[in-house]
Amino acid sequence: MKAGFTDFAIMLTLASLLLLIACQYVFATEAATQANHANTNLVKALQDALQNDSKYLRAKVSIEGFELSAEIPVTGELMSKGLSVKNHLRENESMLFVFEEPSRHAFWMKDMKFPIDIIWLDSNGKIVDMEENLMPCPLVLICPSYTPNADSQYVLETMAGFAQRHDISLGTNIKFELMS
Repeated sequence: MKAGFTDFAIMLTLASLLLLIACQYVFATEAATQANHANTNLVKALQDALQNDSKYLRAKVSIEGFELSAEIPVTGELMSKGLSVKNHLRENESMLFVFEEPSRHAFWMKDMKFPIDIIWLDSNGKIVDMEENLMPCPLVLICPSYTPNADSQYVLETMAGFAQRHDISLGTNIKFELMS
């Protein structure tokens, strides 16, 4: 009788573990689906803004409990200029670059007037690479480009030292949503 009870207990434990694994898979799949849906909406919003002659979209970016306001350049020309059109950034300001496809998007500090941190994000908003405290290029001839070690779909530029002050590291998840 004890053997039958032990077998039943083992089977019940295994069934519980399988149920737990299945639930975790469902929740993970749901989260990934929601992230991909949000990403698709962001790319579509950029395409719509381009057709409406908008220059920038605005997004709210959340990192480790801190919120940033981000400008999203709409045109290729504005993307290539990036933050070089600004004289400075505040702690709660940033620029978010949105690409249609993940790739190893390179950036440089040409024509910049202040140092920044560059943070590369995958299609789910997870940090895949970072460069901190990048100084403006002294000359175009001496202006290195910075390429991430992994594909990214988004790139966030913040004021220099932001990543360190907010304890941001590889693997940190960043959330963003369009503002009206």
